Amino acid sequence: MTFSFNGCHKVFFAVVLVILNGLLQTSSAQLNSQAKAYTYKDTLRGTLLPERTWWDVRHYAIHVEPDYHQKSIKGKVDILIKIVGTRTVMQIDLQEPMQLEKAYWGDEALSYTRKGNAYFIQFKSAPAIGSEEKLALKFSGQVQVAVRPPWDGGWIFAKDKIGRPWMSVACQGLGASVWFPCKDHQSDEPDLGATLKISVEDSLVAVGNGRLKSKEVYEPGKTAWE
Repeated sequence: MTFSFNGCHKVFFAVVLVILNGLLQTSSAQLNSQAKAYTYKDTLRGTLLPERTWWDVRHYAIHVEPDYHQKSIKGKVDILIKIVGTRTVMQIDLQEPMQLEKAYWGDEALSYTRKGNAYFIQFKSAPAIGSEEKLALKFSGQVQVAVRPPWDGGWIFAKDKIGRPWMSVACQGLGASVWFPCKDHQSDEPDLGATLKISVEDSLVAVGNGRLKSKEVYEPGKTAWE
């Protein structure tokens, strides 16, 4: 029996193309079946609405206290803001189930309402364009726990190899508002940077971005790392 090598080569190549085409169609079907349906929450987070564009973030001063056992966090954030437009409603992002407890503009308490993962803070009058002031926010609550970190975002509560508590947060895709209130949009990085203070049990060590400035015991059994 004889056969043509060139003919076999062509048949093999055709089979490979058929298999590849089938794989591509299957992958396309999987992607289409898993396509995300965008919601109003996505619009609030990803769109520069007027409630976001009339103010510029100058600096974040973040103080957080995570609780390993309760899988919760509490803290406060001071945001130095420069006014660049005329509005009386400001959007601040904080992802559920976290809760905003208080909002102050200088010494003035502000009211607010919630829509999903965004709070809308109401000013009594429009701040003057060009002025700078501190927005103080207090927050707390249970956190969103990551199911498959780092492939999805959220807080991670685990233990190291000798059984000590270990906490972290994965927010590259999910956004920083999963752990503190902020303007969660990449178009507005703080011009003057940020400071981060983490308070934990004194048996733990807190590690964050930047350089360590101080470490102090602020109450029995608790240490603040900045």
